[in-house]
Amino acid sequence: MISMKRKLRWIDLALLPFGLCVLFLLLLGKLFGLTYKQISVVFNLWVQGAVLALSGMAPFGVAVYKMLESFSMWWLALSAVLLIYGIAYVYAFIKMLQHYHLPFNDAYYLCVRDLKWLARKWHTTYQMVNLLIFILFYLILLGLNILICYYLYSL
Repeated sequence: MISMKRKLRWIDLALLPFGLCVLFLLLLGKLFGLTYKQISVVFNLWVQGAVLALSGMAPFGVAVYKMLESFSMWWLALSAVLLIYGIAYVYAFIKMLQHYHLPFNDAYYLCVRDLKWLARKWHTTYQMVNLLIFILFYLILLGLNILICYYLYSL
């Protein structure tokens, strides 16, 4: 008799959180009257991208605030560097919006195609790449910007 047991691979662990993310998007889409494809584009690309772009500009804002409190050349120089840092986030967001342009179906399928291409390059699954980019990488960048702001504000 052939055993139907299959060895659990680490890659299989991505399926549960991916499924939860899909469920979240389905519920969010239902709430706003959007299809899964539409809410995927709106939430994963537009909302998350805008939040990252704004969080990338936030350290510049904190540096300008601190410079207005007590002007120094150090704060001025740091503000200039952080402006470039923030502009890089905004530029990346604009390029992403240009790449994943409307209509929704086009943006959705282009994103899926890109994620599948990365999955092949990284020798993993579409679900894992999706989680790495839209959850892990997103949280790391957002957390980094929050930490930078916290550190600057504490100076």
